[in-house]
Amino acid sequence: MLYRVVKKAFDEQFIARIENIAADLPTVKATTVEEDDDSTRNCDLRWIDYGTPGFEFARQCLVSALGKAGIETSPAWEVENLQYTAYGPGAFHDWHIDAYGRSYNKYDLALDERFIGKKRRLSLTVLLNGHEMFTGGAFEISMFPNGRNTIGTALETLCDAGDMVVFDSALCHRVAPMKTGLRKSLVVWICA
Repeated sequence: MLYRVVKKAFDEQFIARIENIAADLPTVKATTVEEDDDSTRNCDLRWIDYGTPGFEFARQCLVSALGKAGIETSPAWEVENLQYTAYGPGAFHDWHIDAYGRSYNKYDLALDERFIGKKRRLSLTVLLNGHEMFTGGAFEISMFPNGRNTIGTALETLCDAGDMVVFDSALCHRVAPMKTGLRKSLVVWICA
């Protein structure tokens, strides 16, 4: 599976609960591993950390949604901290892949032992508000990445609150620049 959009994977109750969880968390400016300026990414993040009640609630709901969509899960999978992302006017996340070229090892200090020997396999993005709340900010994929000149295909069906895209973490993707409003999403990485 390269990617799949699951319409209405999550209901309003799930979204309201995630919004309440995120409301109590500190907001940080997004960066990337390679750079800490705004050249490749400009958005705000809140982290729902492993071991918290909010993380466990979201993890259980995510596994259930994947099962309902017919996407096989495994007890051996590990879920990284969840990323609540907000994109305002002018915000974006340029072309990138989520997977590293290697498995995690003991030197990846931000993670714990449960990730050693695993790497990102599946990425998920759940829209927490629909396209009627913002313009721009399309989620785009590219089967043929070519750096900054990549031409992508917008996932037009990923447009309503509760919609989820599940994709191979090695797939090149981006969030196109926002024009107006606020785009909110929950980003998940599953390691195996």
